[in-house]
Parts: sequence; C-alpha cells; structure tokens
Amino acid sequence: MTLTEKNIKSISSLFLVLAFCVTCTKESERQPELRAVWIHPGLFNVDENKAARQMDSLFAIYQEIGINNLFCYNTTKGENSFTWDYLDMLLQKGHEKGIRIHPIFYPGYTVNLEKELKDHPSWLIRDMDGKYQPHFNLANPEVQKYWIGRINDVLRYDIDGIHLDYIRVPLEQVYSYDSLTCDAFKKIYGVTPLEISHDCGSMIWCEWIKWNAGQITELVIKIGQAIKDSGKPVVLGADVFPDEETSGVLIAQEWGRWANEGLIDFICPMLYTNNTGLFREYLRNAIDLAGGNCTVYPGIGVRTSHNIITKELIVEEVKIARQEKTGGVVFFSGYSFNKELRDTLKTGLFKEI
Repeated sequence: MTLTEKNIKSISSLFLVLAFCVTCTKESERQPELRAVWIHPGLFNVDENKAARQMDSLFAIYQEIGINNLFCYNTTKGENSFTWDYLDMLLQKGHEKGIRIHPIFYPGYTVNLEKELKDHPSWLIRDMDGKYQPHFNLANPEVQKYWIGRINDVLRYDIDGIHLDYIRVPLEQVYSYDSLTCDAFKKIYGVTPLEISHDCGSMIWCEWIKWNAGQITELVIKIGQAIKDSGKPVVLGADVFPDEETSGVLIAQEWGRWANEGLIDFICPMLYTNNTGLFREYLRNAIDLAGGNCTVYPGIGVRTSHNIITKELIVEEVKIARQEKTGGVVFFSGYSFNKELRDTLKTGLFKEI
C-alpha cells in the first residue's frame, strides 16, 4: 500500500466518523412529539389525599400514550376550591411522570362583575352607553400590571411554561369606551372613538380596531419580558382563534404578528372541527403566518361547542398534523379525552416502538 492510498483510506474513515457524529447529533437534538391536553381542576377531588391518588392514576394513563405536556386551568389560590396548593401538586405528580406543566392565564375571560365593581371599577370594560361589562379592559395599564404580577407569582414555581387563553377582547368588538381608554386613543388621533362613525368606512374607526389589538399585543410582549427577566427556561404559548385575519378585527387578537415576530414560543390554533379539509387548510395558514419563527401545535377539539369528535376523526387529524410537520398536537379537553380515544391512539398512532 502506497502513502497516497493510506491517506485516502484515512480521509475516507474520517469522513465516515464525522458523518456518523453529525447523524447522532441530529438524532439527539430531535425533539419528541408534543402531546398535550388542556385540563381543569374539576378532574380532581377537593380532598388533598384523594386528589393525589387521582393524579397518580391519570398521569400514569397519560404517560402510557406519551402525553408529555399539560395546559392547566385555575392553578392558583382563589381560582379553584382547593385549600391546598394545587399547582405544587400538579408539578410534583406531573414531573414524576415526565409531564411538563403549563399554568393557564386568561386575561379576557369573564369576571365577577359585582365584586370588581366594588374593588376595581376602573378596570372594567364600559360599552358605548357607559354600561359596565364583566370583563377587564386589557388596554388599561393597571390591568396589564395586575396580570404581570399574577404571572410573576407563578414564575416562583418550577413551572415549564406559561399558557395564555382568552388573550383577547370579548366577541364582537367589545372594546372599552371608558374615559381613560378614549383619552389615550385621542392623544394619537385627535378624536375619541365615540366621536366617529362606527364602521369600516371611517379610517379612524379602522385605526381604533388596530389600536385595541396593539394593546393586547403589548400585554403579550410584557408577559414575554417577565418570563425573560425571571431567567427561567419557561416557554410561552397561546390559544388562538382559527383565522388570524378575522381574529384581529373581531376580538383584537393579532396572533399572526405574535407568531411571525416570535413574541411567543408556540401557538395553538383552536381547530375544533370534524371537517378534516378545513382542519388542514387552517393549519397550513397558521404555519405560513408563523414563518418558522414560532411553533404551531393544532388544538384538536374532542368535545366542544363546535364539534364532537370520533375515534376515526381524531386519528385523521393527528395524521394531518404530522403530515404538516407541526411537531405535536393538543387535545381539548381532559374531561372528554376518554378511554376509547386514548386506546385508539395507544394502539395506533401513539404506539411506542
């Protein structure tokens, strides 16, 4: 064997080793498929010991089919009826099974009107007639400060994520026309939204719609900054309506911007339908809007106000999510994600090899 042949053989071997190492690196960096469920505290008994056993049982079932993330409603004191620390138990029991826990916050959801009229009347939405609505005005700086405080409290726990739901105004453009909000708008445009035509023929009205969406985006940005300031590896996700264009107009939820600008780590478009053609179409639209700057995990409606799924359809929608390379799915909700559906996935798409 000549020196040249030895060199060629050595170089070839080196390339094989490097190629093997690159392949191994890619395999090790590949993220597991996200399989998540939205859950409510009503799944568990108010008695701490009984709840602990129920969590052990449910989370073991979830673990069997690879459920690895839970988006959890009402995790903090005052949001549920537990006298013990519900979030702490979720974290303990979930982490034991390798399940990540994401407390949910829903700033635009209905509040106790009577209580808030007594405690924080200036925080409430007021309609064009001056009537109070049972929702916080998310354009109010004090309301935004309140939600950041709530999130900072939860960031003291060993959570894996913060999840946002109802990060919007109520349906049908229920913006606030209180003096503080109107004056803030007037400083920019010279008139209040009460002084103009309330239709899209008015350019100022169009700006009023955009302005409100901008206020909610500002809250999203502040939440992201609070997470960053915590120094913890906590991800930020959000549930969003299926269509970004109409969402921006009707509920001030410009989630396409949140995704495209990377203001959040992932979005969960709530694609609650039994029409698989629409499921794919709206999912593709969301992926295109995200532009690779935000992960898209489609929300599959198990039993919602829009659909009741079958075991055949849940399989088809998970397949579509995989075909579109989303990296995961989320099921709504734990109440309806029953044994029949779980077993269907366990013996099929979620069967571990």
